[in-house]
Amino acid sequence: MKRDELLTVRIDPELKDKIETLERTKLETKSNIIREALIRYIQHETEIKEIKESLSKKFASGKISFEQMVQILGYEEARKVAFFVEVAKKSFEEGLK
Repeated sequence: MKRDELLTVRIDPELKDKIETLERTKLETKSNIIREALIRYIQHETEIKEIKESLSKKFASGKISFEQMVQILGYEEARKVAFFVEVAKKSFEEGLK
C-alpha cells in the first residue's frame, strides 16, 4: 500500500487561522482541508491549460479571432498566445525554405 507523502509549507498566520476555523466548522482535519484545496487548485489549473491549448489551436487555424480570444482569456494571455502562434508559423515557413 502506498503511503501519503509529507509536504511542509510555510503559510502566513492569517491563512493558518482561516484553516483552523474551517477545521472547527467543517469538523475536518487541517490535512484534509489543505489536500482538498490542492486537488481543486490542480484540477482548475489543468482545465485552464486545456482551454488555452484549445483556444490556441482554434486561433492558429483561423477559427476564432484575436478579439474572441481576448474575451475568453483576457488581453495579456491572448497576446502571449498570438505571439507564440506567430513564432510557430514563421518557424514553419523558414523550415520550408
